[in-house]
Amino acid sequence: MHKLLSALLAFMLSSCNPTATTLPDPVVVIRTATPRPPELTAMLRTTATTTLLSTPTKTALPTTSATPTSTPTPNPTPFAEYCGDYPCNDDIGGWLARIKIPPGFAVSHRAQLPNDERPTSLTFGPDGSLYVASMEGNIYDFNFAGEATVYAQGFHLPIGLAFRPGSSDLYVAARSFPPAQQPNAGKVTIVRPDRTLVDIVTDLPCCYTADMHQPNSLAFGPDGKVYLSIGAMSDHLEPATELEAAILRFDLDGSNLETYARGLRNPYDLAFDANGHLFVTDNGADYGGPELLYHVEEGDHFLFPYYPNCKVCPQAPEIEITDPIATFVPHGAITGITAYTHTAFPKQYYNNLFVTLWSAFPDAQRIVRVQTFPTQMDDFLLGLAAPIDIIQTPTGGLLIADWATGHIFQVTPQH
Repeated sequence: MHKLLSALLAFMLSSCNPTATTLPDPVVVIRTATPRPPELTAMLRTTATTTLLSTPTKTALPTTSATPTSTPTPNPTPFAEYCGDYPCNDDIGGWLARIKIPPGFAVSHRAQLPNDERPTSLTFGPDGSLYVASMEGNIYDFNFAGEATVYAQGFHLPIGLAFRPGSSDLYVAARSFPPAQQPNAGKVTIVRPDRTLVDIVTDLPCCYTADMHQPNSLAFGPDGKVYLSIGAMSDHLEPATELEAAILRFDLDGSNLETYARGLRNPYDLAFDANGHLFVTDNGADYGGPELLYHVEEGDHFLFPYYPNCKVCPQAPEIEITDPIATFVPHGAITGITAYTHTAFPKQYYNNLFVTLWSAFPDAQRIVRVQTFPTQMDDFLLGLAAPIDIIQTPTGGLLIADWATGHIFQVTPQH
């Protein structure tokens, strides 16, 4: 019992309170029925699911209070086979029954990673095929029947995954060495159509622990450049290198590397909306600060490491600090983000953001819809074990990867 409880707490705390141990096997998440300690639950319930900062330092972006949740909390459903708190991993019907989404949408099963591997990110190729990076270092190509083949392999914790627009070149951000190796480094690699690998940016700062804070996600900007989010090498210390805790920008061949914005502890994912606005998700500090969503402009400096109400953080210098446009439950582990730019969903969803809260802490394990300028939020999808990434499909749906189970689910509109 104590070993199982320790494993569960390690999973929950790893999202924003990392240790040097590797992330646990997903079977811990889907099979345990061990309750959380009452004092932990009571502490976390004191924080709202979604909150907004009322007095931003930078006032160019108006915000409003978050709207109440419109998606009902999922109720336990009887399954033919049940594995503790969750459906068994091979019970796809059980997972589909557990997922709750707003009226007017349907959810279906798209694929599952083989060999119990755990997804880190999703993207679509120029041919419309789905590509998925796994924590184990593989990149899979899924055909339309959900069958997987290895497209590239040999990476160390690949997270960034994006095809250059109008090209079959796949850009991958990962570590340079196995996760346990210290010191480590980060890099960006191009997988050519002939499957050859070309490193275009190397020796990036990395990492905070064996499984966190590194070169994370990639996005191609409207200026034709590549944007890369990169984590800090500490929880709350001032950066030791110029390129850590930042959003970097460089040319398609890796040249002209520069810092675009600073002050991000662990920015997992970033996305451009239809108007060219850049947004990034950022994990809050270990001491219990909230998860953060930022609108990014060139030259911005965000809260890391000068968090308010933090007794162990350094004092902020005389610089302008840009506050988030929204905050989320502490330790919820905000990860994937996408901007919905298709017209298949009802018109009120156009240009909304969808973000994932990955961890097993109360009020996480969900997809949140965020309307911007001003900010309004509500829950969009509940019922997964550890949603880690979300992307828009070519036909206007949404795909969501669940880290704990390896399943990938698709949300489409019902007409």
